[in-house]
Amino acid sequence: MTDEIDKIILSHLGKNARISSQDIATNLQDLGYTITDRAIRQRLARLEKNDVILGYSAILNPNVISEKINRTVLLKFKLSKKTEDLTKLLIKYVEESNFCIFSCKLSGDFDWICHFVFDSIEQYDLESNNFLNRFSDLISDVRSYDSKTIKSSPYMIYGESEGKEKKAQVYDILKSLKKYDNINDRLQAITDSLVKYFDAHFARLWFVDKEEKNLILKFSAGKYKNIDGEFSKISIDSLKIGPAVKTKKPVVTNDVVNDPRIRHHDWAKNEKLKSFAAYPLIYKKKSIAVLAMFSKKKLTHVDFEILGIFCDQLSKELAGFFEAKDFLSE
Repeated sequence: MTDEIDKIILSHLGKNARISSQDIATNLQDLGYTITDRAIRQRLARLEKNDVILGYSAILNPNVISEKINRTVLLKFKLSKKTEDLTKLLIKYVEESNFCIFSCKLSGDFDWICHFVFDSIEQYDLESNNFLNRFSDLISDVRSYDSKTIKSSPYMIYGESEGKEKKAQVYDILKSLKKYDNINDRLQAITDSLVKYFDAHFARLWFVDKEEKNLILKFSAGKYKNIDGEFSKISIDSLKIGPAVKTKKPVVTNDVVNDPRIRHHDWAKNEKLKSFAAYPLIYKKKSIAVLAMFSKKKLTHVDFEILGIFCDQLSKELAGFFEAKDFLSE
């Protein structure tokens, strides 16, 4: 069985199998969990021993795979006394096959799907004949299609139904933004959405200036709407949101009143703030803005994952607007 911490570990590995145990421990500590690097390594060893983690692999560019011979095969089974045993042999075959990169049981007109990647037509012909001969007593119909991989992505674990609902809500918000033709209206609506839908006490959006030395506050929503105060201009070296720009990774914490990256701890305590999250907006592989929020409640790893999805999609949705470089450098 996996607990909450295991799920967070698996989520991080799903995004980046090369992430260090120290980085996972740091992320968990930001979420409010007291855990060490050593404890992470022990959990990884247990997950491997229990076959929860079967291995670690790189995500290849789909174009690399598409250069090879790709075949997607649909199978319809014969119903007989041997079907169950033969299906088990099929499972063993695809698990051990180094050229089968995906296999799944289906419901509907066909019973099974496999995706094969071969180095040559000759290899395809040889293995296909071998495959069909081996399972001739199981297969009543087979369809084989040339295919080209368009997308390859890691498997993400969210687990809770709440995560699914919030993920759907993210896309509803993004869809609603399309009604704004003006970039200022759209960016303000984005900031407002953090307050309305993500339980933010207040939320803000900074843009990197032309010299790439400072962050300029452009939009604010929630309790603090003023954009001309103390934080209207922040050095890109700021401990709180600067790292989000430099590393192109989020900065999160569930312990605002004690986190050394937060400047005013007494203020945070008086405001009863518990969590903080800052996410970079990316344009042409560069961080051009940071969307950040404070909340009075602790956020779960699902909340942080969903916020990450929200900001990733925002970067894509706003790409056309970001062509307006005059706006970004004001």
